[in-house]
Amino acid sequence: MRVRTSCAVYVFGAVAAMAGTSAWAQSAPAAAAPGAETVAEVVVTGSHIKRRDYTSDTPIATADQQLVASSGQATLEASLNTLPQLTPSAGASASFVPNGGQANLDLRGMGTQRTLVLLNGRRLEPSLPNGTADVNIIPSALVDNVEVITGGASAVYGSDAIAGVVNIKLKQHFTGLELDVNAGETTRGDGATRGVTVTLGSDFADGRGSGFLSLDYQDRDAVAASSRSYLRGWALSTNVPSGDVIANASNLPSTAVINSVFSGYGVAPGTVKNNSSLQLSTNPDGTLFAIGGAINYKGPVGSPLYIYTTAGDHSASAAQLGLVVAAQDLWLAQTPLKKYSLFSHSDYKLTDSVTLYAEGLYTHYDTITQQNPAVIGSSCCTQISVPVTNPFIPADLKTILASRPNPNANFSMTSPLFAFGPRQDHNVFDVYQFTLGAKGSLAWQDMTWEVYGSHGYMGFQDTLTGYASLAAFNTLLSAPGGGTGICTGGYNPFGVNPLSVSCLRYLGRTGHNNTVLQQDVIEGDAQGKLFRLPAGDARFAVGVDYRRNSYRLDVDSIISSGDFANTPTSYSTFGSTDVKEIYLELLAPVVHDVAFAKEINLDAGYRYSDYNITGGVSTYKIDADWKVVDWLTLRGGYARATRAPSVGDLFQGITGSQVSIGSAGQFASGDPCDASGAYLNPAKNPDYAKVQALCTAQGTPTGFTNNQPRPPSTTQGNINLKPETANTFSVGTVLRPTFSAPLLSRISLSIDYYSIDVKNTMGTVGANAILDNCYTASTNPTYSLNNPYCQLVSRSSTTGLIANISNPLLNLGEYKTSGVDVQADWAAPVSAFGLPDRLGTVSLNLLLNYLDRFTIQSTPTSPVLDFAGTIGNTQVDTYADAHPKWKATTTLGWEIGPVRSNFRWRYMDGMKNFAFVGTTSTGPGAPAVSYFDLDVAWKVRHNLVLRAGMTNIFDKAPPVLPFMSAGTDLYTYDIIGRRVYMSLKANF
Repeated sequence: MRVRTSCAVYVFGAVAAMAGTSAWAQSAPAAAAPGAETVAEVVVTGSHIKRRDYTSDTPIATADQQLVASSGQATLEASLNTLPQLTPSAGASASFVPNGGQANLDLRGMGTQRTLVLLNGRRLEPSLPNGTADVNIIPSALVDNVEVITGGASAVYGSDAIAGVVNIKLKQHFTGLELDVNAGETTRGDGATRGVTVTLGSDFADGRGSGFLSLDYQDRDAVAASSRSYLRGWALSTNVPSGDVIANASNLPSTAVINSVFSGYGVAPGTVKNNSSLQLSTNPDGTLFAIGGAINYKGPVGSPLYIYTTAGDHSASAAQLGLVVAAQDLWLAQTPLKKYSLFSHSDYKLTDSVTLYAEGLYTHYDTITQQNPAVIGSSCCTQISVPVTNPFIPADLKTILASRPNPNANFSMTSPLFAFGPRQDHNVFDVYQFTLGAKGSLAWQDMTWEVYGSHGYMGFQDTLTGYASLAAFNTLLSAPGGGTGICTGGYNPFGVNPLSVSCLRYLGRTGHNNTVLQQDVIEGDAQGKLFRLPAGDARFAVGVDYRRNSYRLDVDSIISSGDFANTPTSYSTFGSTDVKEIYLELLAPVVHDVAFAKEINLDAGYRYSDYNITGGVSTYKIDADWKVVDWLTLRGGYARATRAPSVGDLFQGITGSQVSIGSAGQFASGDPCDASGAYLNPAKNPDYAKVQALCTAQGTPTGFTNNQPRPPSTTQGNINLKPETANTFSVGTVLRPTFSAPLLSRISLSIDYYSIDVKNTMGTVGANAILDNCYTASTNPTYSLNNPYCQLVSRSSTTGLIANISNPLLNLGEYKTSGVDVQADWAAPVSAFGLPDRLGTVSLNLLLNYLDRFTIQSTPTSPVLDFAGTIGNTQVDTYADAHPKWKATTTLGWEIGPVRSNFRWRYMDGMKNFAFVGTTSTGPGAPAVSYFDLDVAWKVRHNLVLRAGMTNIFDKAPPVLPFMSAGTDLYTYDIIGRRVYMSLKANF
């Protein structure tokens, strides 16, 4: 294992220069006295009325800067995803499905668009048209704490707070100069991260004002998928480097001629099957080979070629499997990231009761997502048509083509464009959010008030390289001499042949997409006393706000014209929405200091929202907490939440994509009409004959074999969408016993049950779900061609391949999830065990989630399927497809003098293959996985802290999941491996 020398020298050199004596500026905290309050007051997320952690009537988890620092990550989402309430979604590994390098948070696996992310209690500028926030833009070093609540909070914050709220609180006051330096990399010597944060602040005007400015730089290197043995071949396709001539079912060649040609190679007659699945390619010596079975294949069988198996084993030999595929493995297991952030905050006390403030956040970052080289002629998005007059056609292929009923007809083929290098999306983000406001207090009724306005902007530039023009290719293929008169050497698609520089220039294209999102918010609120009740003061909060969101997407004309080879067509679009809202919250103390009721409080809230497009909607909540005795509190609540259609939901233009359906061999993996798949296997599916009849009716020929693991799919917005509604419920207890014994004096426990029921869900059914529902008895009992799911699937009339899966944005069915959260904290001095005081303090923290159910009803008439304890369903979130029954993070801490250490255990329960939900079939799933991390912080002196740590100590590889297209789950598991990191924080 090693850490880059430059990083080590930089950090330890700074330590040597600044360290004097090793001592804390203050001693470690002593054990709390029996019955003492150990939880500081905080502004609890989920209410406009201040409450206290562990006594909030809504389940809340808090994480401080310690959690962020101890993860050693360059971005915030990796730290927060260690909380069991969050399901890992798009982040550093999200390169397989383009997401622009963004990092998103997903509470309860209910979708990033149903998780409201706040910055200092205010809405963060959206970074996706569906309203999802990108936490990449937040400087991690400035995070003071993070509060996470579960369940609907729309009555408090408005739309989107269905699954819950993540409120990220940054520092609000700072004086002096702080330098925070960090560096790390994997123990394989790649994936390095490095960063520097400089914060400068001061008070002014005799203490009436204060302000600070923070500059943050973070840099993360890429990790190639091919550098990890368990990821090699994760994105293979059935396109061979030497080109792939595809048979036309309506114009098949003569079987006798095929037998004759291959007999000349020593292949027995009948070995090469002459049907619609016939695919031929060219060996280096000019002879032909049949791709199916690799018959007469004479090319290399190692890198850069791999063997593809339906079982997900990419290490099989050609003899074992016999399907040769192109695999340069240029995908990225970790996307590179270079980020610059600036954050400033200032406030000025205008009078003793009025304070003005200003806050600004600006982030610029760029990242690259990368795919294997484009494939010209891919049935996904483009077709190339080769005339029989092309001079590069090999002699034996000419003989076979001449035996067709229509010998002069053009023929189709595919050819990977290795000469163009990898396809890359270079994504550049510029995001800013400015806030101006005033807040103050009134002696009357102990009232406080605040009014502010904010403007946010997100500009996203996507530059696509490594692509080509379909029209230019067809021109070269049809030109006399194979295009030699147009560019040097022309274009020879038969075999692995180089392209000249002039041909590359003639064929190559660069595309551009530009997205702009803007958000304007004006809000005013006040809170204070209403009147005195026998049990205490009734309090209120009232507010009004106005919010406007706008969206514009400018698509390059080459993409919208359909000429951008290997890229689905999409179109420019724009639109805006606005909403006016008013809300009211009331807190009423019902009982105080009576038998079995130290306190009983009720908290009720109501919000009315008037959207310019979807109309008015009401949301509300009622929560209660009952402090039975000092050490026991019961709490619970009910809320109606909503998510209004976002600007993207409403105005998204027709957008194409390629969806991964994998290969045949497992249910919900591959094309159900593939003759070698499970759907048409009598041993696995008793309805195989009905499936075959449906496939035939759709136009697939007998014996059809799918050679298209990533077919095209299109979606678009819908102006007629209605808001989602959710009913959320929680009930729980908080125990804080007041034992006098030092061993038990600092212990607390909370147990909460939650239930979230989302109806009228907006979304797409999902390509895999559409295919599965079309060809499965539970959703298509008569196997009718007119089934709604089947109507969304169109196929080529000549090849039977999927031409498009229409995946429109609709109000669909219902999502439900419920479970139990447990949080336990304990700390004690080592002396409580009879050991010397000098050995410090030990602590234990447990965050645990039990998932009782996670049901999806795709449409109002679809069956309700429970995916709790399964992995692979991407209908709710493209990335967050894991729903383990048990998930826990346990941290053992030890503080001794100037050193604090934490040993963390992250556990995820085993899961079943989601494809078998609702069926009687069984198959392999995912095993339970544990990760262990270690973090050590040394307070060298009062103004200097050195930290070092290691994540995934035992270098646990992700489990092999043959039923998933990548062979594992790229977003749920650690696919990078063991990391080491160090950081230095110095204050002046």
